[in-house]
Parts: sequence; C-alpha cells; structure tokens
Amino acid sequence: MLAMMLSDWERMWRRKKTLVSLLIFVLIIGLDCLFLSMQKLGAFDNVSTVPLVSENFALFLLKEVSFFLVLIIGPMLIIDSMNGEYTSGQLRMVLIRPVSFAKLFLAKWMNLAGLLLLFTAATFAVGEAFGYAFLPGADTVVFLNPEQQYGPTGAFFYCLKSYGLFYLILLAQLSLTSLICTLLPGVVLSYLGWIAVAAGSLYVSDSLGFLLMGMNTIFKLTAGLYHHPFYLPLLVCLGFGFAVTMGLWQRRGWTK
Repeated sequence: MLAMMLSDWERMWRRKKTLVSLLIFVLIIGLDCLFLSMQKLGAFDNVSTVPLVSENFALFLLKEVSFFLVLIIGPMLIIDSMNGEYTSGQLRMVLIRPVSFAKLFLAKWMNLAGLLLLFTAATFAVGEAFGYAFLPGADTVVFLNPEQQYGPTGAFFYCLKSYGLFYLILLAQLSLTSLICTLLPGVVLSYLGWIAVAAGSLYVSDSLGFLLMGMNTIFKLTAGLYHHPFYLPLLVCLGFGFAVTMGLWQRRGWTK
C-alpha cells in the first residue's frame, strides 16, 4: 500500500497540472496578501466588516483563497488524478501487474487529501506570517459575532479551527468529485459535473450550502449563528462519495 501511494505521489508531481496549480496558488496567495493589506478591512459579507489586524488576517486570506481551491485548483487536481490517468491511458501502464482497484483508489484519495492539506496549511502559515509581519496587532479582536471577543491566543485558535473546518469541506469535495469523475467520461464533463453539483446543492438543501459557500458557512458556524445541520451532511457527503467510488473502482475492469 505504501509503495502504491509513493508511486502515485511521484506521478502526481510529474504532471504539469500539479506544477501549474502550485504556481497559480502561490501567485493567488501573494496577490491576495497585497490586496487585503491595502484594503485594511476584512469582510464577512456585504454588511459585516472588521479592521484587519495581525490576529485575524489568516482567516480573511482563507476567504479569498477558498474560491480558487474549491472551484478551480481542487477540482482540477482531483479530476486529473482520478479521471485523467484513465482517459489518457496512463492507468493501464501503472496496472501492468494485478493490484486491488480499491487500494489504488484509496492511495489516490489519501495522496490528494495530503495535497489539499498542504495547500490549506501553507495558506494558514503565510497568513499568520504576513499578518504578524506587516499588520498592526490588537489586544482583542471580534469576528462575525461582535459579542464574542478574543485575545491573541484565542484568535489564533479561532482561525485554526476555521481552517480545520474548511479542510473537512475539501475532503467532502474530494469524495464527491471522485465519484463524479468516476461516473462521467472525460475531464471536461467531470469538471462541469462538479460545478453543477456544487451549485445545485444550494437549491437542494440549505444544509449542503457549504459545498459552494464554504467560508460563509464557516463564518456563521464559528460565530454560533449557523442554524442548519453541518457535521452530519458533511460526513454523509464525505463517506457516501468515498464508499460508492471505492465500490465502483473495485467492480470496473479498467485495464481489460
């Protein structure tokens, strides 16, 4: 299993899309840091704003970066790994020797989860470092709920919790996108399928809005202002997508 993961990890980093995604990600973070530092305000929505200080900068950097991770970089990496190797014929070269398709999917899923964690952790590290290097500090800060005040340590863990919740959303996206690109032929159709599912979730149930409006959900959830189920729908998306996709991979003879 470890050898399979290492092999897939090496192939993932040899693909141009991974390197291009990394370069785009670095550029986005740099531009968003400059944009936020000039703006001086962090916006939760069209109404609620707070002054940007070193203690809350990482949270608002995540808000700016999240759009690209959820709608561009994340789906592109997932679909390229789960669908691209099959459609290009590379999967047949990998599976010259008999292996478990379920283990192959698990290796890919875990590698992609690690890659998404790397992007998330890098955003947090850059946000914290940039905030404390270039923005003024504050003794206390407030977030979406003005009645809750936090000191520097409390604000740090508030931001860390928000990043953790966002990462869970990315894992749910990983499972659902894996299922979509297993069912749909071709990279373009798979990407359009993910966009349709994410946008359509807003009309299916308010509890699924986190798939597209993740940061809006996190802002309200951490402020105690979110009035819909969150953890159960998230775990259902994560577990259902993972289990069904693994079953499909195990049953399909892609190398025949």
